[in-house]
Amino acid sequence: MLHEILLSLSGHPSALFDPQSGHSHVTSKPIALLSPPEAELLSSLGHLSRLHRQIRDHVASIASSHPSTVCRAVATAISSHHLEKFQQKVLHVEASILSQDASTVGAYNIVPLAGIVGDFSEWVRLMEWLWEITNFIAAPEPPKDSRAASGADIIDKLRTAAQTGYPDIEQAALHLGAVAETSWLRQLSTWLLYGRLPAFGKSDFFIQDESDEDLSFTVNHKLLPKFVTRHTAASILFVGKSLNQIRSLPANSKSMTGRSFGASEMELVPAHVAHLSEVKAPILSAKLSEAVANIRLSLSRNLLQHLLPQEKIVEILTVLHQFFLLGRGEFAMTLIAESDEKTQSRHKAPMQPKLSRGIQGILLKEGEITQTLARSFTILSTLGGEDDNTDDILDVATDIVHLTVSDSSGHRPGTPGRARDPSNILPRMSNVAFNNLLLSVPTSLTLDVKSPLDLFMTKSDMEVYSAINAYLLAFRRSHLHLSQLWRISSIRREYPPPPGYQYSNSPEGKAILKRRRERNNARTRELRKVWATCAAAIFFLSESEAYLQGEVVRGSFKHFLRWVEMPGTESQLEPQSSSGSRRSQVPGPQERRPEQHDPEALSLAHRRFLSSITYSLLLTDHAFTSALRTCFTHVDELAAYVTRLQSIQQNLDLEEDEGFEDYKHNYHQEEKDVKLELDRSRRRLDSDLKALVERLRDIDSERIGAGGIGIVGQEVVVSDKEYEPLKVGGVDRLLMKLDWSGEEEGDEIEDLV
Repeated sequence: MLHEILLSLSGHPSALFDPQSGHSHVTSKPIALLSPPEAELLSSLGHLSRLHRQIRDHVASIASSHPSTVCRAVATAISSHHLEKFQQKVLHVEASILSQDASTVGAYNIVPLAGIVGDFSEWVRLMEWLWEITNFIAAPEPPKDSRAASGADIIDKLRTAAQTGYPDIEQAALHLGAVAETSWLRQLSTWLLYGRLPAFGKSDFFIQDESDEDLSFTVNHKLLPKFVTRHTAASILFVGKSLNQIRSLPANSKSMTGRSFGASEMELVPAHVAHLSEVKAPILSAKLSEAVANIRLSLSRNLLQHLLPQEKIVEILTVLHQFFLLGRGEFAMTLIAESDEKTQSRHKAPMQPKLSRGIQGILLKEGEITQTLARSFTILSTLGGEDDNTDDILDVATDIVHLTVSDSSGHRPGTPGRARDPSNILPRMSNVAFNNLLLSVPTSLTLDVKSPLDLFMTKSDMEVYSAINAYLLAFRRSHLHLSQLWRISSIRREYPPPPGYQYSNSPEGKAILKRRRERNNARTRELRKVWATCAAAIFFLSESEAYLQGEVVRGSFKHFLRWVEMPGTESQLEPQSSSGSRRSQVPGPQERRPEQHDPEALSLAHRRFLSSITYSLLLTDHAFTSALRTCFTHVDELAAYVTRLQSIQQNLDLEEDEGFEDYKHNYHQEEKDVKLELDRSRRRLDSDLKALVERLRDIDSERIGAGGIGIVGQEVVVSDKEYEPLKVGGVDRLLMKLDWSGEEEGDEIEDLV
């Protein structure tokens, strides 16, 4: 029986502990040959024997079929190290019995069963823990909806298990954790050194490729071990993407880059290996971050500055400022004028009979939308004289800026649907859309983010730029539409002018002149409130544009551009104060440095800049943007009713003065209906202006003492070399200009008009 026990513990099936079905064994009733104490002692050995076989078979299955190479390495380590040690323990006990060691064999060559059980008692707890670990990696009979553990899951599990009070389990957890983290480091080294995803276990690596064609990669934080910080993960993603960009360059570009600096990506591998070799298991988060930062800086200083020079960065930022942030005012004026002309031409075009019941006849096609932007660029190119220098920025924008139809099913930038990384993502903007005001369909101004621009810009950044552009264009468009109402001469003054002296001096002429003056005076009195509301709306829009466009966008962009153009002088750049005063911020020639910011630092600074201006532009406040969107709609309604009223009154004047009658239309009834709707539209716009001012007061109260709430990376301590967004003046600066109405007794706010 002693020989049978040792064979069973070695992993062989035994009838002593595992009888065949329908048969009894020596420890069972009614033919039990052992006493109850002996049977109880053998039951613990039987449990250990079964655990050994179960673990051995299960880890063999994991090592051969599990999708994670980290889990395979852990399973192999369990089999080759811990189960092997258990086998050595069995051989050691057997050797002590054969050699009649006094510690095992008693008098008369008797081997006590309790002694054998005592020799293996320390292995029961460890074997149970190893079985738990193997079940965590993959259940023996997994349910249909369950998924196998990832490499990050087993690493985190082993790190937690190492914090135990049992020394044997602690040592086993530390050993398996070192194996798992070493396997994970091998996967990481492939990406950090060569920019390639692991050949095996690719689906388990935390960096995934979204598309093989455009080399688009993303971080899956579910596959990220807990000791890797979000910032370190972003740096790892950046290093691999940069190496992919360099490898995708044509051969002639690589040779030019290598000659200009004397280094290539392969020549930097030994230095990067030296940095990465300093990271050993168990991995320290700070040590890993330091190694990744050193690799990133080495790559940036040796290659990326030539792949993405500072001049190219400044050029793209200037394009974004002039055309997306409307830094070039004539672009917004031209685009709005072309869009209005295109929309009006489709409204005036005769509709086909089949489409007379829908709006398909007035919707613009994608080709017409693209032509609208092309005509705008053409007009901008003709604004300068022949002797002026070529506008390089306009030429660049013509090639890479497009006006496209927006996807209504996509997420807004920064909404929870896209919120993957709290420390690096763009701000959560309001879901109120302004991109359907310019044309009859939702459109967005976009820019081609191609290599190497995607080293510091992403598609999400461009979505934020598109949203800001639609927001600022909506302000400018409503302002222009209201201002153009003053150009309608016939509705603001007597038009055409009264007849000459010879005609008006006659009795008939006097009667006609009197009738015309009475008619004009009545119309003027009826529209007085409308013009007052329009004037109040223009005042609100103009002051809001001056604050948003002048103080927020222009001031923040100049501050960000100075940081980009003058690296190493961040501590000398004093942000513009809220009062608008400036100080001398340009360092002397001896203070300038030839190096530039690395693309990852530039990317983080760019996102902080976007987050800051989005917060200052009030695009993160849903209540304000919702009220503003309603206001823009009512502005369009008011302008349409005024234009329609002018057309109706012209036809009425023709009927009264010239006798031209149109029997198809009842202009007198139409005039009454339009005047009624115009008054309702005026009241709605007046109410919108009051609601907007009240919301601005609430925002001012909510943001007192809040500082830069909502800015990306605000929780990270900003060092001297990192970008700190400009703190522009608060909403109170805008409210001081808009506070044209006081408060009467009873705390009732006066009418805006």
